[in-house]
Amino acid sequence: MKKSKLLSFLQFKKGIVLVLVLSFISLAAMAQNITVKGKVTDSKGEAVIGASVLVQGTTNGTVTDLDGNYSLTKVAPNAQLSFSYIGMKKQFVDVKGKTVINVVLVDDAEVLKEVVVTALGIKRETKALGYAVTELKGDELNANTINPVAALQGKVAGVEIAQSDGGMFGSTKILIRGASTLGKNNQPIYVVDGVILDNAISNSGDADWSQAAGDYGNELKNLNPDDFATVSVLKGAAATALYGSRGLNGAVVITTKSGTKNKGLGVQFSQTFGVDYVYGQPDLQNEYGDGALAGYVDYGNTDANGAYYRFDNKHQFMKNADGKHTLMGDWQGMGFGPAFDGSQIEYYDHTYRAYKAQKNNFKDAYNLGFNTNTNVAISGGNDKTTFYTSLSYKHNTGTLPENSFDRFSAMAKASHDINDRVNLEATISFANSNPKNAQPNIGERFIDGTWSRAYDPDYFRHKYKGNHGGLADSSFGDAYGTVPGRDLWWSIYENEYTQKETSVRPALILNVKLADWVKFRAEGNYNYYYTRSENKQLGTGYANTNSGYYGMSQFTKEQTNLNAAFNFDKKLGDWNVGGFIRGEYYNNFEQSSSMNTNGGLIVPGQYFLGNSKNSVSYDGSIEGEKRMLSAAFQGSISWKDQVYLDITGRNDWSSALVYSDKHGDYSYFYPSVSGSWLIHETFDLPKVISFAKVRASWAQVGNDTDPYIINTAYSLGTSATGNGNVYSLSLPTTVYSNNLKPERKNAWEIGLDWRFFGNRIGIDATYYKENTKNQIMTIAVPYVSGISSQKINAGNIQNQGIEIALNTIPFENKDWKWNVNFTYTKNNNKIIALHKNVANYITLDGTPDYGNYRIGSVAKVGASYGILMSDSKKAIDQATGLPILNWNNSHRATYYKRSGKVEEVGSLIPDFLGSLSTGLTYKNWSLNASLDMRFGGMVASYGSRYGTAYGYTKSSLQYSSPKHGGKTWTSKFDNMTYDDGVIPEGIILAGTQISQANGSTYTVAQGGETFKDLYAKGIVEPTHASAWQYRLNSWGAGVVNDSWVSKLNYIALREVSLNYRVPQLFCHKFGANSINLTLTGRNLGYLLNNMPNGENPESVRGTSATEFRVRTFSGYTANYMFTINASF
Repeated sequence: MKKSKLLSFLQFKKGIVLVLVLSFISLAAMAQNITVKGKVTDSKGEAVIGASVLVQGTTNGTVTDLDGNYSLTKVAPNAQLSFSYIGMKKQFVDVKGKTVINVVLVDDAEVLKEVVVTALGIKRETKALGYAVTELKGDELNANTINPVAALQGKVAGVEIAQSDGGMFGSTKILIRGASTLGKNNQPIYVVDGVILDNAISNSGDADWSQAAGDYGNELKNLNPDDFATVSVLKGAAATALYGSRGLNGAVVITTKSGTKNKGLGVQFSQTFGVDYVYGQPDLQNEYGDGALAGYVDYGNTDANGAYYRFDNKHQFMKNADGKHTLMGDWQGMGFGPAFDGSQIEYYDHTYRAYKAQKNNFKDAYNLGFNTNTNVAISGGNDKTTFYTSLSYKHNTGTLPENSFDRFSAMAKASHDINDRVNLEATISFANSNPKNAQPNIGERFIDGTWSRAYDPDYFRHKYKGNHGGLADSSFGDAYGTVPGRDLWWSIYENEYTQKETSVRPALILNVKLADWVKFRAEGNYNYYYTRSENKQLGTGYANTNSGYYGMSQFTKEQTNLNAAFNFDKKLGDWNVGGFIRGEYYNNFEQSSSMNTNGGLIVPGQYFLGNSKNSVSYDGSIEGEKRMLSAAFQGSISWKDQVYLDITGRNDWSSALVYSDKHGDYSYFYPSVSGSWLIHETFDLPKVISFAKVRASWAQVGNDTDPYIINTAYSLGTSATGNGNVYSLSLPTTVYSNNLKPERKNAWEIGLDWRFFGNRIGIDATYYKENTKNQIMTIAVPYVSGISSQKINAGNIQNQGIEIALNTIPFENKDWKWNVNFTYTKNNNKIIALHKNVANYITLDGTPDYGNYRIGSVAKVGASYGILMSDSKKAIDQATGLPILNWNNSHRATYYKRSGKVEEVGSLIPDFLGSLSTGLTYKNWSLNASLDMRFGGMVASYGSRYGTAYGYTKSSLQYSSPKHGGKTWTSKFDNMTYDDGVIPEGIILAGTQISQANGSTYTVAQGGETFKDLYAKGIVEPTHASAWQYRLNSWGAGVVNDSWVSKLNYIALREVSLNYRVPQLFCHKFGANSINLTLTGRNLGYLLNNMPNGENPESVRGTSATEFRVRTFSGYTANYMFTINASF
């Protein structure tokens, strides 16, 4: 015991001694630390504000003040200091006991060079460009989207990008500086490593008549964003002039990754897992079940005389044969019935359950989607050879059953220096994708009367088939024969439309250095694009008989590009002269064919053409055959790296404008001039200005026409008769100008690029004005000699606007960095002129006086592009300025009168577009968020119009009860009290006869009388809300109103991401150079959305620049992803 205590005491004494020794050592060390002061300046002697000063190997650091001074305490005499600043070379200085250290930082030429990829894939220094170009790195755009266009949203000023209603692999609209042509396709070209890809508008159905978009996208979905090195958006005519007749609408130039010399072998691996979740639905009412509108009730209870309570729609239930309440009946399909009260009611499968709303049935109809993307890239190089190769697989399942997308892609690229003067490059990319079953418009079933607010999709989605195997039908005694919408679930689960797409793009490039200042480059590339589709539809008839369908189609496109150029670059004292001369050959060939069964399938469920009951239908053609020869040049001159001037020219010879007799205006020249001036290099500006550039440009670009358009021919027809076939010829109904020219855009722009406080604040602003003349347009002509339309050159569309990009770094130190970036875009568009034969306007999309919308976008002189016009605005009484009201005597209801004349509704052009993005970095963590917004531009919603007319949207609740603004009154006609009255603003015209409860008739006085006055006099009673909402929005009587036509204003929370860079010490344990973990959420919600009934604001039909109609009644889908990136 004593021994133990002695040992403890000795250990305690040793501990005390050790602590004292360490304390003395620490104090001695602290006594040796010093304070270092000094000043950081640039090569001109100007103070560098905000430069970082750090003790290497520690977290001890500071930044310089407004005079460039710094003071750093607790610095070991043998420490090393690092001095750094954006755009300047980092310096390391050994302290060596010094207390004053002054440092001069010099410009980092590599940082300041800022090279971007421009037209024809030419790399240029940003400071030398006289036009606006925005370049993004590939890593900024890899958002795991199928269509890479979507990843550009909100990132580029001057560019409007909008999602369509095409679903996950549908097309995306991209519009640069407004619409330039009256044709529907105003999309820019996409150029991938010199190959121009098809970026056509979606082949969606007409929104007036086609419920679903059926959009399978275009070639762009076959690109692998993991291979992107840079993406340059060329906005102005000067930027795209070297693309000539294909550069009218701008260009998006994609450069893929390459290997790097002397870097050895490297492996990049990325894996993404994600889910797609429908988190929100449009605003639907959850208060009333199905039933007729007031005045039409012919079911339920009866009065003493055996008559139905025609106007008591809110209390009368439909009844079945047993006299019990039921959801099924003649008025199933209108949501103006009794309020949900939880009482027992017959359900659609003849069971009984509580009468209540399925509040989230819209969301419940969707599944949780899943997506994954795997990419492996291997790159390397030595002093002569570089290579890059990648393999990628992407799989997506949609939020509806059987909707999926798969893509396998591969790429190989190599470069080899044959000798000091000759280099050979080769590349090939391959993609095979399978989009399956484009997403149907199931949202429309919630507003068109198919599915009531009591419908439960989770319960009924699989209850669509009869015992015989065909579609359930009550006439066959099937249990589910009365289930609404069973045909939709049948088409989703039993039918199949698959498409296979194959894309192959090989290229070979030869580079020869002829002299130190002259190089030769020759390139050949080929684009092969093939699609094959099958359409299998199982017969819906009894046991699948007397029905069914099978169709197949093929499409092939072959595109050949050959070009050769001499490039020169020579320095002559203070001057530098450069440029190129180039020749091009382009050939395009397309072929399509299709075949399908007729009259059903002989053997149900067997899909081949020989199984057709009737003769097979077939079609096929060779189309899109077009050849173009081109010559181009560029001359560039600069002085002392301060002033730059570029002159370019391109001449195209196009086969599309050669007539059958060989004449035609098929040769056309496109010039451009651009220049820039670096003011900060010429003058000594205040030290807060880091960079100051002004630029200006002028150019002309064009747009020719599609192949075969200008050469008319007879059409051959075959008619079957009892005596055999009869063959005939028919004349075309369109006549073409005999000297059609390409459209030509004349454009100029001025801009500035200024940066402050060492590039911590940067502003890039552009003002532009563009006029596109010689519009290729089709106009209607009097039907004489069988000609109904004429295609001619005429017209002038003007776009002018401003683009601003503001980039800032509000705060930065050794651990933290915060950046905030903004963009603002405003484009004003105007139709300056049309052809003299155009009476009033040219319809572009929709129809102003017919259809489910009765609104059309048109071209009208003096108005904005695509101004909306309709004959269904409210008629206005000229004497009072009040809307005119019609009177329905038999149903005791009033409603607005249509004007009957085509009038302007509003513009579809946005007032402005904008975006905000911010990023916060702390050591190895980074958090980024981006928002984009649109304000202005009219849209029209089919779902909100008819959903309100039929009583299913939230808007239809207006006036339905006192809490929704309804008027309460007791009717003189039946002595019943109602609480859903509407007293509208408006006037009933003189002479209108109004029946009274006592059997008399009141005639409206001369000059007309307002509804309010007539109500006050007891002549009329309030109109029931259901009758008012129906006639306000119905097909036959509805008028343009805020229930379904509105300006489109939204602010979208587009993306939030959290990234963690794993410490290298940990990475090395796994043999990795770096590992990054990223959580990303896209399309997370809307901070503002003024769409009627809270519809998805990004669901306009298709991608045409003239489209304004929202047909798909869409909810909101968010994407959540987890990504691992590792390099070895």
